[in-house]
Amino acid sequence: MRESLIWLLPIVLLAIGLFTAGHALLNKRDPKAAFGWIALCIILPLAGPILYYLFGINRVRSRAQKDYSSTLNRDALTTIPDPAGTTFRPLSTVGESLTQKGLSACTQFDMLENGEQLYPAMLQAIDSAQHRVLLASYIFDHNNSGIKIADALAAAVRRGVKVKVIVDGLGEMMSWPRIGGALKDRNIEFVRFNPLTLIPPSLNINLRSHRKLLIVDGRCAFTGGQNIGDRHLAERLENPDRVLDMHFRLQGKIVDDLEWAFWQDWYYCTKSRPTEPFVGSNTNTADAQTWSRLILDGPNKHLDKLNNLLLGVISAARSRVLIMTPYFLPTFDIIGTLIAAHLRGVQVQILLPGHNNIMAAHWAMQNTLRQLLEAGLDIRYQPAPFVHSKLLIVDDCYTLIGSANMDPRSLRLNYELGVELFSDEVNARVSRYYTAKAAAASRIRIEELRNRSLPSRLRDSLAWLFSPYL
Repeated sequence: MRESLIWLLPIVLLAIGLFTAGHALLNKRDPKAAFGWIALCIILPLAGPILYYLFGINRVRSRAQKDYSSTLNRDALTTIPDPAGTTFRPLSTVGESLTQKGLSACTQFDMLENGEQLYPAMLQAIDSAQHRVLLASYIFDHNNSGIKIADALAAAVRRGVKVKVIVDGLGEMMSWPRIGGALKDRNIEFVRFNPLTLIPPSLNINLRSHRKLLIVDGRCAFTGGQNIGDRHLAERLENPDRVLDMHFRLQGKIVDDLEWAFWQDWYYCTKSRPTEPFVGSNTNTADAQTWSRLILDGPNKHLDKLNNLLLGVISAARSRVLIMTPYFLPTFDIIGTLIAAHLRGVQVQILLPGHNNIMAAHWAMQNTLRQLLEAGLDIRYQPAPFVHSKLLIVDDCYTLIGSANMDPRSLRLNYELGVELFSDEVNARVSRYYTAKAAAASRIRIEELRNRSLPSRLRDSLAWLFSPYL
């Protein structure tokens, strides 16, 4: 009996290995990843399936699709596919196909650079609130800037204003003590997005909400890349962690779209359901000079929307593609699209931080740049301090702002949002800011990468292997 079991064991292991290899073949979207797992499962029919079960199965997407759902209606989010007098296609067609939504009027657009401009504007908006203040942030530091915002929210609560705050469960831990205690002490209604807990065990560092939103009375909204904390006070030269960044204040119908996105996250975090239909506060102004569209992205049903949006609008570019991002680890299809745009005569320029707050991301980025530099693209490093701004400018009428970086974590694992802006005037204003930054940046030469020492090249290549998780 024992001998028959011994003879049977290799057959069972081979069957498990073949079954696991078949699962990888059917479910992996990257052929190189599929081939690697298949080879591992066949060569190591015991260790291969175990490793595949632990690291190969994409539980992030399956969990997100199972957990994150919303029944919040979108009836109030009326949009216009082709506003009178505009010629935004084919650029506007990409987002319309991804969201099945047209455009929303944006009646005011303000650029707020660093905490010195952003925080006073946020405080003024909160102090003027009469009905509701909705705030979402990835990082909300427990320091001078964070406490000022918390105090303004508490004052609004005392005036009878409805205040709700969402902070990411991992992002909140970037500062100690955590801001949650200060918010609760001030009677501010506060929830954590996917909190990390020991009981019940929930230590997943993925499925993070990287969105930044402040919406006041449904009349104005703030969004972009800035978190809340002293690190964004860039004029304080003695601040060792200072960060340069850009945020935006919007008014018009787009505010309704952003508020709807906030309520989706709120109902998810509180595990509650809306008690009444969502009703917006704005209407589409037919003569608006700026039109916009919200693009939600996340590992749930919104998977790959921002990545596909980037592919589509870069492919549609006719004259220029200007990119500013703090972390640049693009997918192979984005790399190919950028090179293709350059080859057909489109100006492609990419601004990156010369000093990065995550060195592993910087090392991996250096390994990524080689292919683009060899193709002749203009890539530049901005001088220190760390630049956290995120912008995409295409031709003379298209601008994309929001929370997402151009890396796998943002485009695959995080909940992000972007706002498309269709306007020559907005494009020109953002372009002036971008051009000033580009003039102060230094162009990266392919020789610099080729002349790196062998240990540096090995380090960068090793970091690049882990780029999907940086």
